[in-house]
Amino acid sequence: MTKISSMQNRIRIKDIAEMSGVSIGTVDRVLHDRGEVNPETYKRVMSYVKKLGYTPNLLAKSLALKRSFTIAALIPSAGNNNPYWEKPLAGISRASTELKDFNTKILVSNYNTGTEKSFTRQFDAVLAADPDGIILAPHFQHAAGDYLGRCADLQIPVILVDTDLKNTSRLSFFGQDAWQSGEVAARLMHYSLRPGSRVLILKLAWNKSITQHLQLREKGFLGYTRRKGHAALTTLSLDVDLSHEDEPGHTLNKVLAAYGDIRGIFVTNSRVHKVARHISTLEEEKIFLVGYDLTADNLTGLRKGVIDVLICQKPEEQGYNSAMAMFYYLLNGKATEKIHYSPIDIIVKENVEFYLNTNKL
Repeated sequence: MTKISSMQNRIRIKDIAEMSGVSIGTVDRVLHDRGEVNPETYKRVMSYVKKLGYTPNLLAKSLALKRSFTIAALIPSAGNNNPYWEKPLAGISRASTELKDFNTKILVSNYNTGTEKSFTRQFDAVLAADPDGIILAPHFQHAAGDYLGRCADLQIPVILVDTDLKNTSRLSFFGQDAWQSGEVAARLMHYSLRPGSRVLILKLAWNKSITQHLQLREKGFLGYTRRKGHAALTTLSLDVDLSHEDEPGHTLNKVLAAYGDIRGIFVTNSRVHKVARHISTLEEEKIFLVGYDLTADNLTGLRKGVIDVLICQKPEEQGYNSAMAMFYYLLNGKATEKIHYSPIDIIVKENVEFYLNTNKL
């Protein structure tokens, strides 16, 4: 028995009817807003619904619909040294396992973040499969916006993960507040460095394919810095193309030679381990290094003390919750909230083991 079905079989409509002193049919009408129900009766039934924590038997309801649901998930491949995407995929896979008994299957497709053609080709394939709903990580925002328009025309609901496109027809978004997380990174830098210290902001991507959420993280960082006034840090921002084999080492060597006073580096994504690996070989003064996400390579850098802070966001939960939200929408026709922000967790060497053990539980 799945976790969902075991929870939702505890309380039955029959139990609510007996406690409320009404018929099963009356309870059904209250729960589904069908037909006229006396206001006092409605209030009494709903009081027991809330008191007992009743939720619908989703298995029975999905079987009663006599149809199945297909949800397509289109997310980046974990290749190109981008293991972050293994975590949202793990969450989607967990949801897929739980939903097998609910006439629902999730089909996962991956695209290469280094080329927009890969994204459009895979999206065309997803649409050709005629899914009931789509979970999308919109790495290429302009192309994604066009496809969201097509999905709206086809009446296919779309839930976004990781990157939000607010002025679109998307049903909902699951991910971190990118601007706010950039402000958190800036605050940590200001706590750790002297006023006026130079900080390098690095946006690492294949073919300089910089996504909107990376730009927002940078803007959040710079926004906080501007507000500090005379106590602000000095910043230098660069885009680095990881399709070149010698990057980011080439850029780092060049910048460190030109600016001998760099005391901090802010990497706007999970590829901070690439910077950590390079600066650990340099005979430079310690550089305060901040990046994102608890991937295996980043964990190694954190434990060694090369990476000072990782800002984490529970990406596995993003994948799981987006899939479950789509299922509930297809089943009930009720939209979830427009925005579901993930936590902005600050992980350092001293608390990482506790964080790992807690999230295992």
